[in-house]
Amino acid sequence: MDITNDNFLEDLEAYGTALRDMAEEQEDISCLLPFTTRSVVMAAYGLKNAPTLAEGFAIITSYWHAMDELAPATQTRFAEVLAQATRRAERLGITHWGVEFDVVVCEAFINSRTSNAAAPATSTLHLRRSALRAGFSTLRHIGLATVDPTRGILLPARSQLATRSATDDEVALLEMHAVASRTSRQPLILALAEASGLTSEIPFVTFEHLDDLDNPSEVEFLGGTWTKARVAKLSNFGQRVLRGRIKVLRRDGTLRMGESIVYAGAKKHGDVSPTASMCQSISEVFRRAGLNQETDLRPISITFWAGRQAFEAAEDHKLEAAAKAMGLKSLDMTAQKIDYTWDQQ
Repeated sequence: MDITNDNFLEDLEAYGTALRDMAEEQEDISCLLPFTTRSVVMAAYGLKNAPTLAEGFAIITSYWHAMDELAPATQTRFAEVLAQATRRAERLGITHWGVEFDVVVCEAFINSRTSNAAAPATSTLHLRRSALRAGFSTLRHIGLATVDPTRGILLPARSQLATRSATDDEVALLEMHAVASRTSRQPLILALAEASGLTSEIPFVTFEHLDDLDNPSEVEFLGGTWTKARVAKLSNFGQRVLRGRIKVLRRDGTLRMGESIVYAGAKKHGDVSPTASMCQSISEVFRRAGLNQETDLRPISITFWAGRQAFEAAEDHKLEAAAKAMGLKSLDMTAQKIDYTWDQQ
């Protein structure tokens, strides 16, 4: 079905229902999704009221696919959870993504028992909330919602650690809520953090530390008190954000190779220090993403996520790969940062 077709709005309900059925069965729905942002937004603008459950599902998942904001695995997980949530809403007599859905469905769904009647694990609670939060964030962005009903839903901490690694789902929410304006540096700071940069390292990264200005895929960090100098891989989000920033600076004739990519402050009395400035920026993204109340989640959790990514990607010497990715000098410290215990071998 083509979303650009004039009859699409008439078919949106059936289209959304088919997508939900497939997502609920954990099937890949990407082959059925439209692929232009404009077409998705135009479909949303064509709705005069809050979308029905099926319409909203189609618009949300199509927008994710069109914008390419989420990793395919995250899109699949979130779509499956949203399909389950809207099915529950239907059983409760809710028909639209409106106030009733907000009040009746969200908290009840997040805390509902699993298919085998077991109480949901803490990780399941967080995944459900993240998927709903991502869905409502998208609806707000395209003008079909005004609130995020998940904001007031507090969940048990994911771990007993003082600071843990961020999860893929949390990083996806951070990326969605980074301010991607022409002048905002927050997406750039998040991009460098996702590459394992510490808030003490990020301010000193210049464009000279990128491997390729036309298509950056790696960045060099200079190291610090407890990290080694290293070359780190940029995430897909990081590559996209840095390409966009470089394009704007080149167009304006303001690209300066030796200047910091993200820090423009002067080191004089009364100024916020570079490290504190980076912490403030990342903390603001956490706040917008609704993750600022997680007691075991802090800006450095993104760095630990980068280490965990390297750990999972390595075929062997996994802990060494994580240590190298984060520039850590100790395998014991690396294991602690990515919540790895030696009995997991």
